[in-house]
Amino acid sequence: MNHLVFLDAHAGELEKIVSGTKSMVLKELNPSRLAGQAIRRGDNLYFLRHRNDCTLRVRAAVVRVFHFSNQPGEDLSHFLKEMQTRLALTEDQYNYWSEKRAIFLVEFEAATKIPVIEISREKVKDRSDWIAFEEFSCIT
Repeated sequence: MNHLVFLDAHAGELEKIVSGTKSMVLKELNPSRLAGQAIRRGDNLYFLRHRNDCTLRVRAAVVRVFHFSNQPGEDLSHFLKEMQTRLALTEDQYNYWSEKRAIFLVEFEAATKIPVIEISREKVKDRSDWIAFEEFSCIT
């Protein structure tokens, strides 16, 4: 499966991914959207600089997925600190994600620039979460 991943342009996430300083992204686990949230080893992530961007420029392959639920006895903020070398979060991002109840930590490798692919605004209307797709014809 392929996934469109919206990044934080203000935090320079795309640049961190391309330079290799960021090798992990976070995704909130949304119980109302469980069906479309499956992320597995071997899936491809296609990164968009931010939610309003319609140009794919970078792809990476998923190597590991961690699921974390912020339950009694578990400390998400501590876990995020342990993963900070791969996450490269800003302080604002760290504070935002520390308060979530359940998240996926998605580790990737081989982030590479790809030929530009334009995404159709008409086909990608809901930008509140990652978008899973099979073929590029679904989003272009």
